[in-house]
Amino acid sequence: MELFFNPRSVAIIGVSRTTGEGAFNILENLLNMGYPGRLYPVNPKADQILGIKCYPSVRDLPEVPDQAIITLPRELAPAAVRDCAAVGVKAVVLVTQGFGEADERGAQLQEEIMEAVRGAEMRLMGPNTLGTANIYDRFSSSFMPITRRDPLPLSIICQTGFFLALDFGPSVGLGLGIDVANSLDIGFYEALRYLAEDDRIRLIAMHVEGIKDGRLVYDLARRVTPRKPVLAVKTGRSAVGAEAAGSHSGSLAGEDQVYEAAFKGAGILQLDDVDDLDDTAKAFLHLPPMRGPRVAVITTTGGGGIMAADACEKHGLELTALTEDSMARLREIYPSWMEPGNPFDVWPAAIGKFYPQVFMDIFNIVVDDPNVDALLAIGGAFPIPALDVTPFLKATAEARRDKPIVWWVYGANAATVARAAEESRHTAVYPSPERAIRALARLSEYYGRIHGRRPEPPAAFRDTDRAAARAGLDRAAPGSFLGPESFSVLESYRIPVTPWKVVARKGEAIEAARELGFPVALKGLGPNLVHKSEAGVIRLGVETASAVGKAFVEVVNAARQATGDADGALVQKYLTGGHEVILGAKRDPAFGPVVLFGLGGVYAEVFKEVAFGLAPLSRGEAEEMVRSIKGLDILRGARGRPPADLDAVVDALLRLSALVAENEDIREIDINPLLVFPKGHGCRAVDARIRVGQAAIRP
Repeated sequence: MELFFNPRSVAIIGVSRTTGEGAFNILENLLNMGYPGRLYPVNPKADQILGIKCYPSVRDLPEVPDQAIITLPRELAPAAVRDCAAVGVKAVVLVTQGFGEADERGAQLQEEIMEAVRGAEMRLMGPNTLGTANIYDRFSSSFMPITRRDPLPLSIICQTGFFLALDFGPSVGLGLGIDVANSLDIGFYEALRYLAEDDRIRLIAMHVEGIKDGRLVYDLARRVTPRKPVLAVKTGRSAVGAEAAGSHSGSLAGEDQVYEAAFKGAGILQLDDVDDLDDTAKAFLHLPPMRGPRVAVITTTGGGGIMAADACEKHGLELTALTEDSMARLREIYPSWMEPGNPFDVWPAAIGKFYPQVFMDIFNIVVDDPNVDALLAIGGAFPIPALDVTPFLKATAEARRDKPIVWWVYGANAATVARAAEESRHTAVYPSPERAIRALARLSEYYGRIHGRRPEPPAAFRDTDRAAARAGLDRAAPGSFLGPESFSVLESYRIPVTPWKVVARKGEAIEAARELGFPVALKGLGPNLVHKSEAGVIRLGVETASAVGKAFVEVVNAARQATGDADGALVQKYLTGGHEVILGAKRDPAFGPVVLFGLGGVYAEVFKEVAFGLAPLSRGEAEEMVRSIKGLDILRGARGRPPADLDAVVDALLRLSALVAENEDIREIDINPLLVFPKGHGCRAVDARIRVGQAAIRP
């Protein structure tokens, strides 16, 4: 990776003879950046470009370059990669596009390229990439010009050159950047591992369309984020956006909930959009740590204070109450008819006084209060000295504080004042109270939840019968659903299930009902019969032997009509009471085994909310999944109902996560519903299905 970011020598294969503004000439860009290494333009149609000798082929160079940048048409790219492999180039940046993300011919050319890479000591970045940008060492493989300015301790991993070309936002800047693009070889994992170990970098940002090596990135990020913040903007979240992401970078945009769960579990802060990315990066680069969620607001406009209060509630921060000592000092400034409160409106206190001085006095009292973790100041920047807080903004920016101070500045001179204040890199100015508070919320989340944490190990169980589970799973053909054996597999991992028996005849059904105890439920069985309710193969609350015989005939006939065959029936104890919840699992193509939890029954339709987590889970992660559901109060005991046994739900979720993590051929598990009884009385799986496939290739 060092050869991609800081090569001592670079060959540019296919370099253009066109130079000047708008030429997008990589050689010219490197010269303009002041790149100190050796440059070898490769173009058989030119003797020299910009005064530098050209060579007909990489095989003709006087040395093996550390890096080769290929900008040839796609039909010529495989041969160029083979030439690089033949001479021993270790780092290749393939700028060319039109490969696996384009058409069948592109996919063929892509495979030729990877054959050359696999047979050599070589790594490849791209295709369809701008490569890397290293502002510290004055290097970039980008055909887009990179702005030369003092680097900040910020890096970005992206899947579009947009971020490198713009130098990542007008108010932040960039130290190191990498466009992993199609990630044919080099991807997020290699980039994150490299940037995490660079001591010059304090903040890592990511633009993600789709991660192919998701589990590797997840495990790595869990080790990185406690010491270095990682931000992410996930695009391709909508159905249309996901389709566009696939055509743009050849990567599959996985389910949005899975990415959210992966980012949260890894300690990666998932952001809303590029504005959020710019705002949050500025906060981490310019502000000290935020030690809690308590915010104070000082404003020259009451309306601005209300906007800030709304934003605090929206983003999970709290308007703090100051100490009595601070309040007593503030009462001396405010008129007797007004009790000061947070947000602190300066205008009433400044009537008949010099406005900026009153603002400064209130500011100093509030910011030093021990109950304040961060402060938002709202002020005007006007060409009227009596209303202008510009001098004080500059003064607060230059004075280091041990807590974050952010500003919303409005007025005719706002943009100029904001730029001047941020030059100190001790404060951050935002275009609205909403964005200022959102940035503080990101700081609070990182320093409150992620910084310095030690990830809890997954829950371990000694009472599982892995051999029995394996035997049950082996009964299913790849790609098919297990029948009642699903209950056997769940029982092998000590996940409680409703007492059950499989029967082939009416008499067996009656005997099973007597053994289990009335009332019972009957469910017809057939090959891959998944949607039982729609097929009409369920009878519930059957209370007599004669009714069981009649129900058996009905559900078997319904199963035969739905599937063309019938495998008898499942007889279960019919349980009443309790709450219905859903547990499930799936194997994501990027992140591997994932588990889910949500409310069942009618609430599933009302809330439409499911919590995801990457398996295997720790106990804390499982508890957080259960707590995160909006309808949790229903399980805690709403409208006089007794609280549900949430400890039993957490235990079942943990055991399910162990089951799917330890058996790679499991593709899906649905436990719907899991019936949860009052606290101390456990839970039972009422219906379950498991789909089995070929053993997974580890992502």
